[in-house]
This record gives sequence, structure tokens and C-alpha cells, in this order.
Amino acid sequence: MATRLDIRRNFFKVLVNSMDTPQVNHLGEMLDRRFNIYRLSGFNDSAPLPRKTAAEVLVNHFDREEDIVELFTIMLNHDGRRFYNATMNVWGKDDFIKILQRFKWIFDQTLNRFFLDPFYEHEINLLKKLRLIDLREPPPLDEIIREVEKASEKLSIRDLEWRVSMRLYDLDPKIGELIKNIIRLLLARQDLTILSDELFFCLKELATNASKANYKLLFERFVTRPGGVNQDKGYFHFLNLFREEIDEYGNERLLALARQHDRFFTLTFQSSRDSIEMWVTNTENISTIEKQALLKKLGMGGFRSDSSFETDDDYAEGAGFGLNMILSILKSLTRERHPLQVVFYPDFIKIGFELTRNDLREAIERKTAAAENAEEPAE
Repeated sequence: MATRLDIRRNFFKVLVNSMDTPQVNHLGEMLDRRFNIYRLSGFNDSAPLPRKTAAEVLVNHFDREEDIVELFTIMLNHDGRRFYNATMNVWGKDDFIKILQRFKWIFDQTLNRFFLDPFYEHEINLLKKLRLIDLREPPPLDEIIREVEKASEKLSIRDLEWRVSMRLYDLDPKIGELIKNIIRLLLARQDLTILSDELFFCLKELATNASKANYKLLFERFVTRPGGVNQDKGYFHFLNLFREEIDEYGNERLLALARQHDRFFTLTFQSSRDSIEMWVTNTENISTIEKQALLKKLGMGGFRSDSSFETDDDYAEGAGFGLNMILSILKSLTRERHPLQVVFYPDFIKIGFELTRNDLREAIERKTAAAENAEEPAE
């Protein structure tokens, strides 16, 4: 069975087979300007330092998994190019990418960077009937809603481990009611339901963006591309055509395409003793330009610079609409620097958030105290 120690061991092999000592030292300096391999190893600057020793010093110094992934990403960005004193060819890169993938580090080739998938689908045993709710065909929503309400009433502290997913093409008021009930189920214990409306807004916006992203891909594939217009070439023209479609027909024709080609998205709700999670999984990825726009809005920069990816926020519709409000809400509920996470798989995209129950309880206490202070008469 693979363990996280395999990441360190295999990265060490990649280093030894790809770089000489000066290159290893330069790599460390790129991540931390204070890094000096000779000082850390105890060798004199003029003494020959074996590359294996250099690689060992680097891996021991940058021992966090995130650091190793960042160092490897720098190597990939310079693969086949001159790096410090010689051309660098990254040995065993495909095998190491596969090892990282086992531990949920997903590599996006268009952005040339890794994303850690924080959304783990734990095995659970509550609500077996509701483990997957397929809303692609009209289901007995009233019955499902009643079942969720009934489960919520009987939920005990022992039943905090569960997950529910639903597949759908688009939102409507009835589905919205079901989502609200599931969110209340997430918050049913520990008196957290006062936050239901805020979390519903966040998930609703993410779901709306997911359906819009699917619509845009279908609109490109079956409407604009036959006429020579696509998102990679002529993005702004494409987006204007998409807006005209929405203005004239709403989502009626695009929803029909989604049904015809089964382009759905999935909402997942997961509860544990310590946290709640909500995320959206799309059946297809988004365009490169919208990945860039989304990362920019999430404050997760660091991608390669390319003027063709510079976008005006007004045009980043499919990748960022409503995200500022979502981020504002989530930042009031957690201490995480990046509360909204995204992962780009080759064939699909995940976006969502995890909130600890302790942070939610503290957020409620802050809101309650602020409300009480606002009600106190001025002296």
C-alpha cells in the first residue's frame, strides 16, 4: 500500500536523476531565498557536494508535502530548458505525477500546476435511500423532502457521519427546497441551523455557475463552433453570443441540449463529527481562460503569465459570477485563508468548501454578540 512517505522517496529519486548540485541549490533558493545547501549540509562553498547529498538536504529542509509539490512544479515549468547552469530534463515526471495523484494531488496541464482535492467521499451508512438522488428525471420530490425532514428529526449525535449526492441539470424552486432541507440536516445537531440561509446562498450560486458552465460548453459545441467561434479563439465574441442566447431564450434551449446529451452536475453534502462539506462536481471541465479567471477571483494566483489570459471581470461570467459574495460569507464562517477550493481534473471540475463545526459555532457567537451590541441603547 502506498504511503505519503513514498512522495518523499520518489521525489528524492527525481532530484538525483534530474539535477546536479548547483541546480538543486538554485531550486531551493527559488522557494526560499534564504536557502543555502552548503550552509545546511555543513560543507564549504568550494567543496564538491555529491548530488545525492544535495537532494537529501533539499528534501529534509522542505519536508512538507506542499513544499515538495511546489518544488516539483518549478521543475516541470523549466523542463527541457536551461536551469541555472545547464539544461534540465525532469526524469520520471509521469510516474511521479501518478504517485501524487494517489494522494489527491491533481495536475492540470493547461495551467501547469497541481491542485489538492480536499473533498473526500468517506464511507457512510446513514440515509442509504438518499445516498444518491437522481433529479435528471422528475422524481417524487415531495416524498424525498418528507424523508429528509423525518431523518433530521431522528438524527442523533452518533449519526453525524453521512453523505448525500444529487444529480441535476438545473435548479428550480422545488429542488431548492430539497437543498435547503439537506443543509438543515447538515446543521441539525449542535444548533447550527441559523446559518442555513447563508450556506444555501453559497451552494445555490455554485450550482448556478455549474449549470451555466455546462450550457456554455454545449452552446459552443453545437451552436458557435460550427460557425467558427469558440472560447479559446475569440472568447469575448463567444461570450456576447452566449449572452444574446440567454437574453432571448433564457435557458430553455440550452437545458434541452443538456438533457439530450446528459450534461449534468452533482451536488454533494457530507457530514462528519468535526465538519460539514458541500461541493459541486461538473461532468466537464471549463475553458483555460475561465480557469484563469476563477483562480484570480479565488486569490489563488501563481499560474504562468500569458497576456491572452488577461480577462476583465465583466467577462469572467461562467467562472466567477457571485463568487465575491460567496467568499465574503465563507470568510465570516472560517479561519481558512482560501475557504472556497477548486480542483481541475482532466475531464471534470470540483468546487466547494469545508467548514468545521467549531468555527461555525464561533461564527454564530460572534453574530449573536454583534446583534446584541447593536440593540443596546446609546448612553
